[in-house]
Amino acid sequence: MKKLLTIIGLIILIANPGFAANPEWVDFDMRLKLYPAQRFFIGFSLEEVGKSEDLGNVYDRLKKNAISELTNSIQVTVESVSTLNTLEFDETFHQEFREKLASFSKIDLTGIQTKTHYNKRGKMAYVVAYVSKDDLIKYYNKIVIDKARAIEQNISLAKQFQKSGDNTSALKSYYECMPLFTEADGAQTIIILLEASQHNLEKINDYEIEVNKAICELHKSDKLSLDEVCGFMAFGFQQQTNHFDPLIRLANFTFEDTKMGSEFSRRFIREFENELISNAGYTITTEARMPAQSSGDPQFIIKGTYWDDGDNIKIIAILRDTKADKPIASVDGYLPKAWLEQHEISWKPENFADVQENLMKFKKNEIVNGNLNLEVWTTKGDESPIFEGGDTLGFYIRVSHPCYIRIIDHFADGSRVLLTDNYYIGTDKINQVVTLPWKFECASPFGAEILQVNAQTEKFPALITEKLYGYDFIRNNLNEIISNTRGFKPIKNEDLKAEKRIVVTTMEKF
Repeated sequence: MKKLLTIIGLIILIANPGFAANPEWVDFDMRLKLYPAQRFFIGFSLEEVGKSEDLGNVYDRLKKNAISELTNSIQVTVESVSTLNTLEFDETFHQEFREKLASFSKIDLTGIQTKTHYNKRGKMAYVVAYVSKDDLIKYYNKIVIDKARAIEQNISLAKQFQKSGDNTSALKSYYECMPLFTEADGAQTIIILLEASQHNLEKINDYEIEVNKAICELHKSDKLSLDEVCGFMAFGFQQQTNHFDPLIRLANFTFEDTKMGSEFSRRFIREFENELISNAGYTITTEARMPAQSSGDPQFIIKGTYWDDGDNIKIIAILRDTKADKPIASVDGYLPKAWLEQHEISWKPENFADVQENLMKFKKNEIVNGNLNLEVWTTKGDESPIFEGGDTLGFYIRVSHPCYIRIIDHFADGSRVLLTDNYYIGTDKINQVVTLPWKFECASPFGAEILQVNAQTEKFPALITEKLYGYDFIRNNLNEIISNTRGFKPIKNEDLKAEKRIVVTTMEKF
């Protein structure tokens, strides 16, 4: 009888693979062994399947979450390398590399593979996404070679135009190199991160220097004022895109790779917007990207950074197609620091050094592959927003699993406030935009602030706080806060966690 039952059980398992044992990759420890971090980027997602749910729809959702987790782990790696300066470069090369890192976007990841599994007995669906680092190196090496070849052709064509006296066509050919540089830089960023021994940027860098010098000579772009620099940059975009009708969102420009703004950021955006409209003929909006507008958000965006470049401020602007996630135009501009000093415009936040030190502490042992997707927006978006005195700060959040939320505001004066702790987001709000029920007014002290948002499946341990002026001021230092928040270590699939930070610049009303 026992033998008969065993045989029947085996038949059931064969006929119903959903009842069979889970594959090895479903197990937390085995997944790390099958896809070691030295060789793979991975993402993982799981979900309990309801009675009326279509398994195909669940898999689609889980694949999206797993791939998002995978790409986010790459983004965290990029930002950590930039902030912590872990690669051994000479000073000049390191500056160039940081500029390229700051322009990095989630460019196309080739070769992502996924596996799915449904455990019928436990009613759980699982998806793992993974990509080989060796495959990525080969893929991005090919991109660099292809872009270098295209740049060579454009430079050669531009020189032919110059010889024939057609400087307008020469200028256009040089400008057509700019988005190619951005794509090549993104590819080489990945190559260096995956294989630090490859520092093969010299060829592309030499071309970039040659092209920028030629553009300056042809355009006589030795500009001395903010409006002239913005006009030159707008002209550069127009030369690359010709007549361009779609709505373009202009985001705040930030200092180097810090995501911090300044008084210069605010002034530059206002002047650049005017020049893009009048000089390039673009239709521009400066409204922030918000979750409720996701379906109607402009497809094209101009983002950028500015850098300390000796006697000048170097401004790097990139126009991207967000759907294809590709640069379609880019331009650099140079503004003398003397002009900023003459007009008493600061280009660094007053608390720059303190915030930079804090950011470096955050980057150490940052959460990667926590298997929980967390998205955060403020009432002015998530792209280095600028808040002025009297503005209202609120939060929108979207998560992929039920979890607890903690939000800490690291103020410009070094104080820290616990805005909310252990706020629970239940199953009924999964993958939905949740408006958190708190609003905060922007007030002094002004400067750069860090909004730290954490999510995890277990409650957060208590912090030491003191109620002052209606706020819970945290008495723990930053290292203690990070240790408290990251102390919970996942040991199984159901242990999920994530962390996001938004650098906010606050200043007096213009």
